[in-house]
Amino acid sequence: MARKDKGTKDLFLQKALELFAERGYKAVSVAQIAAEVGCTAPALYKHYQSKKDLFDAILEASNKGYEESMEKVHVNYDKHSEERESLIGMTEKEQVDTLKNLFLHTLTDEWAKAFRKLLMVEQFHMPELAEIYNERYVYAQIRRHEVLFKVLIEEGVVREADPGALAVTYISPIIVLIGVCDRDASKIDWALETIEKHVKEFNRAYRMK
Repeated sequence: MARKDKGTKDLFLQKALELFAERGYKAVSVAQIAAEVGCTAPALYKHYQSKKDLFDAILEASNKGYEESMEKVHVNYDKHSEERESLIGMTEKEQVDTLKNLFLHTLTDEWAKAFRKLLMVEQFHMPELAEIYNERYVYAQIRRHEVLFKVLIEEGVVREADPGALAVTYISPIIVLIGVCDRDASKIDWALETIEKHVKEFNRAYRMK
């Protein structure tokens, strides 16, 4: 979820996140964060008691944004629901567009992008960050798509198979491509082409004729 600056306090969060993501948590000082905002360290301490306090505030803000975004994508796939009918009738082009939109949204949300980079940089020093990364960008996506495939199998759209395994097969390339493009934005067009090819090959293998 993208954050909007509401004043100096939020600006401290934004700049701290950017610096932590670029240099690592330990390599960044309070004075450097304050300088990025255009003020002194004592001014920062009026809002946050320490660098750790600032770091914890970043985690809290990110968790809140993530929970809000999950609420927005929650869908009811009960029998005869409009969402279920829409899923069953989804065309291949709509599948491609949905995955591309998910991919692009993940890459272009600047707050989420910086936070994801922070998770990658610090995951080996802070186990709790590794767990956050795995939950948001791996486990949650697999669970979400497992539900989709359960419905599609029940409705005879996709051939009988383990829905969890199908979810891993379907979403794993997207997770990989996000990592590639986080490191090199010039690969985005290639990644979008790859997503389209992936969906077509997946349907050829698993979708009922």
